[in-house]
Amino acid sequence: MYKVITLTILVVFWGTVAHTRKVNIQSSHIRRFSLPLKQDNNANDLCRDCVDTFDTLIYLILDGIIEVGIINTCDDICDYVTAKSGSPVLYAICAVGCDALGVNEFIKIAKEVDLDPIYFCESLKICPINDNGDAKFKSFSILPSHAPVYSTFVIDFAYESVNGTGTGQLVINIQTLDFIEITTTFLIESLKPGRYAERITVDASPDPTCDPGTEECEQWYPGVYNVTVM
Repeated sequence: MYKVITLTILVVFWGTVAHTRKVNIQSSHIRRFSLPLKQDNNANDLCRDCVDTFDTLIYLILDGIIEVGIINTCDDICDYVTAKSGSPVLYAICAVGCDALGVNEFIKIAKEVDLDPIYFCESLKICPINDNGDAKFKSFSILPSHAPVYSTFVIDFAYESVNGTGTGQLVINIQTLDFIEITTTFLIESLKPGRYAERITVDASPDPTCDPGTEECEQWYPGVYNVTVM
């Protein structure tokens, strides 16, 4: 009988998982602490803003198409976005993306069904694309390897790229004993060639704010928990 919780690596993949709708899924049990071994990279602040504000921007663009009616220029739609949101960031994303594509193509992309945030921001030329991304894991560790409930586990790993990477996301999934999904995604902005490190912490404590009457609550029963990173 297990008396402690043990985290093990079941499968480790690496890649820029860009074309999936899992962007910005968060779990209260998982936290990220970036540890860049190489400080300079291609990080684009507007790219992160574009992904983070995707839902709001798309809603306002589609609403603007209905409200404004005939849209002939980028100013027609982007001025509407600004007036409704009051956000200079949303205006900047709208203006940069629309100017890069032209208003007709911009609206065409915004109207796509099940649009992926990263794909959308890449299409606007805001998030960089690198079809030759080649990041590979160089090291991986979990400390402590086992501990009682209410403990915090630290997952450290390093990866290296020769060609650099495009925009993607890191997906952390923990397979629990009671089959409650614990998944978190983190945006990975484009990186120059080099070596990078990440630190992920896993808090193996029952969430005191979780209401079992309305949602599934992880209890962290003793046993082996498999961690997948991709």
